Amino acid sequence: MKRSIGIVLGVVVGVLALSAVVVYLFGQNIDTSDPSSETQTNPDLLAFPVIEGTNLLLNELTVPTDLNGKYKLIVVAYDDSQQPVVDEWLAPLEETNDHFPELAGYYVPLLPKSAADSALFIIGGMGLVAGNDEDRARTIVVFTDVDRFNELLDIEDKNSVRLFLLDDEDNIIWQTSGAYSPDAIEELEAALTDLTD
Repeated sequence: MKRSIGIVLGVVVGVLALSAVVVYLFGQNIDTSDPSSETQTNPDLLAFPVIEGTNLLLNELTVPTDLNGKYKLIVVAYDDSQQPVVDEWLAPLEETNDHFPELAGYYVPLLPKSAADSALFIIGGMGLVAGNDEDRARTIVVFTDVDRFNELLDIEDKNSVRLFLLDDEDNIIWQTSGAYSPDAIEELEAALTDLTD
């Protein structure tokens, strides 16, 4: 009996140790490069910074260059406390997307490099909560220098969810921050109408 308990404990300890190694190695392989500024194609517009991320299907992507859609809407959140605000935006944005099929929407949780050690738990946990593979594919977790990202876009703080509409050259043509509002959706749809006319 004691031998059986010892074997079981040994297996449990071995599995936990192996899990810790896998989590550590996954975190070490996550790209944590700094955001870089794109070459601006239009001097009157700001280009969205290039950032490296991993979607919830564990595909590595460069944002915004690897993203599908002629026009892209990127929703950025800085921490999990902002998730309810992101959720408020989802249904109205899906409705907008139905009217503008050239638009592709993405959710980018932007996290500090120091959180990369927990990347497996963060990405895995978000993947479990996501409703389907389409949502998993368009949720891209980025571990980077968040202050540098904000600096490139002249954003003063990390207190609000931010939305960016990009044209076909990845220039920011519209942006807003904070909680969902019908006025913001009207502005977004007006910007999209200008793009598609």
